[in-house]
Amino acid sequence: MFWAKMAAFGVVGLLSIIPTIRFISWNRQASANPAFAVPASELASVKTYIRAEAFVFLLIPVFAAAMARGYGY
Repeated sequence: MFWAKMAAFGVVGLLSIIPTIRFISWNRQASANPAFAVPASELASVKTYIRAEAFVFLLIPVFAAAMARGYGY
């Protein structure tokens, strides 16, 4: 369970890279052009990454509880 929890942390970190890069890009574009609007396809892609990240993040306390109960020992 410990390694599953560590893997979940790693996956959350990896899944957050793409949205972070896109947020920075959108911020730069919005600073340069006040009329900038985020393209719908990019927004949908970022939403998918964030939902996946949230799902994996919810597994971390599950793995922690399983560790506390001695599963996977």
